Amino acid sequence: MYQTFIEQFSKLFSKIHPTFLFSFVIILGLYIFWRGCWESRKNNTSIFDAFFLSFVAGLFTGRISYIITHWSDFSSFFWYWLPYEKYGNEIFWFRVLPWRFFRFWDWGIDILLMFVGFLTFAGFWVIFVKKWKWSELFSTIFFTAQSMLGMSFFLLGGVTKNAAWITQGLVMVSLPFLLFLLKNSVKAVMMGSKEQKVLTVLDTFFTLLLVTYTAYVYLSIDISNIERGGIMFFLLWTILGIIFNIIGRKKKDSVTIERLSSVREVSSIDINQPIKLPK
Repeated sequence: MYQTFIEQFSKLFSKIHPTFLFSFVIILGLYIFWRGCWESRKNNTSIFDAFFLSFVAGLFTGRISYIITHWSDFSSFFWYWLPYEKYGNEIFWFRVLPWRFFRFWDWGIDILLMFVGFLTFAGFWVIFVKKWKWSELFSTIFFTAQSMLGMSFFLLGGVTKNAAWITQGLVMVSLPFLLFLLKNSVKAVMMGSKEQKVLTVLDTFFTLLLVTYTAYVYLSIDISNIERGGIMFFLLWTILGIIFNIIGRKKKDSVTIERLSSVREVSSIDINQPIKLPK
């Protein structure tokens, strides 16, 4: 039954150009990132430039990692100053070096390092450029990258008929969706500091669950040293992000507003006093 689903699924995606599949991953990530920023009342212009700059940084990180680990696939091509070749009436684009390095649409990208690059640049941009609070954007950044990674697994598994990748991708995408439903349920029945505490616990639990699962998926197979370093950095980034997220939310919860009772009551006698103007 499941194998039949894989075959039908693969037939469907074999008819779709990889560029469209890649675009779908970007749109999914953009929506999740926009949704998280919108809930924290961020300006739309700031949301979009933060996402696209982070995605471009991640794209180059993933591409460079792929080139380094698969250099033998590139070293056989010759170098030429024009980005195209013309043979008779046929023109071939980006087949020679250095232009072939920019041929992103051939799926020659290390997807793990791509989203590690996204996490790193997005964290830097949020803290040092936008000056936003980490506690407001940590979950958004993490689950945006994790969902795009999961969707990449899912789509690549469909294209290559890899049942394991499809299953792993479904897990990586389903968990953030489940978290989204749980958080909306909490917001509907709770308010105030209790709501924030429950949301923090949910974010922390699902973040740890996802990063552990992702690390297990990668470390259980034979991967390159660059990918191994990438997964270790991913773990370190996530653990530090969780710690600073909890600290930031505790500071937010400790902020209190002065009660009205602390302001001296104005009596009717004070109101009826004549006003004295300076001479």
